[in-house]
Amino acid sequence: MRKSFVKLALALGCALFGILSLTAFTGFAKNYDDEVQTWQMLSRRWDETLLQAREEEFIKAIKEQKGIEDFIVPDIAEEEKEVIRNFFRNFEGKKDIRYIYSKMPILHRVSGTDEYNDLRGIMELKFQVTERSNKVTEHTVLMKMAQLGDAQAQKWKIIGILWQDKGIDVSDVSLYQLEKPRRGEEVCIMTTDAGVIKLRLFPKKAPIAVQNWITLSKQGFYNGTPFARVIKDYVIQGGALDGSGDESKSSYNGFFQDEVNMELHNFNGALCLGNNGPHTNGNQFYIVQCSKVRNETSLPIISFPENVKAKYREVGGIPELDGRYTVLGQVYEGMDVVEKIASQETNEDDAPVSNPINIQSIRFQKY
Repeated sequence: MRKSFVKLALALGCALFGILSLTAFTGFAKNYDDEVQTWQMLSRRWDETLLQAREEEFIKAIKEQKGIEDFIVPDIAEEEKEVIRNFFRNFEGKKDIRYIYSKMPILHRVSGTDEYNDLRGIMELKFQVTERSNKVTEHTVLMKMAQLGDAQAQKWKIIGILWQDKGIDVSDVSLYQLEKPRRGEEVCIMTTDAGVIKLRLFPKKAPIAVQNWITLSKQGFYNGTPFARVIKDYVIQGGALDGSGDESKSSYNGFFQDEVNMELHNFNGALCLGNNGPHTNGNQFYIVQCSKVRNETSLPIISFPENVKAKYREVGGIPELDGRYTVLGQVYEGMDVVEKIASQETNEDDAPVSNPINIQSIRFQKY
């Protein structure tokens, strides 16, 4: 009977060794997709601070080509680990790689484990890569994550890559928008009830919009019309606003296309076209009145060149409007008038309560 017990023990030992060997060498591993979520949670500021420190360490490991094994969960299949390794190997050996932003918009607990290993999440990670040619590309990747560890320490580790973009060029751009006009340049002089606003125009970057603005202005379209929508520390808006029936009136006999350009932005004092969706430009316009950058937390999220982010922090503006509205000009003198217009008392529809400030005339002259 003792011999039978020994044989049984040996058989069980061999079977266990076989299972462990299978796990180690054939990729038999835990499937995190089988986990059951028990509690949807909010990521706290403390969680985000720890996550940022962890991801900065992760990007540094890639930059220094130290390997990323400590950042991958240990119990997934080898081929799944290799997918993760291969993706990030693409960024080794570059001139520079740096962390930009991370966020855990989805965070939950799962059942079947202890309190040191029960947090899972979906993380958004942004980082920038500088090539040897000095081209800067920003990459965004979504990863499924697990927080693993014990009472001494817990670390966020990668389960898998859910999505990644192809990279967006965020190399520095020329920021001539805020420069003074050059001698001989045609500028726009807008006379209002509150004073004179002087603007540069950018016909090389927004030729269709600038031509429309010049044509309508010379026809007297804007003369006697009000800034009908004003929001202090945001914008002053004119032209045929929603409901007037003339929204599509333009020099092109109807709506015309957008001209969005990475070199022109919604900085404080920008002259832009209003619209009701893509390619619905007519005669609506707004001037940005926002001396401090509105919603600065949006700057790391939006894929901007670093010199654009710096300029927003310096002069103010509304970065979340970029990419949707055509910028065709910039106030270079008369922002005090813009601020006066924006300071009018308004109702719940952002319309001046009484005596809205009107545009008297718009003319053009050589600087």
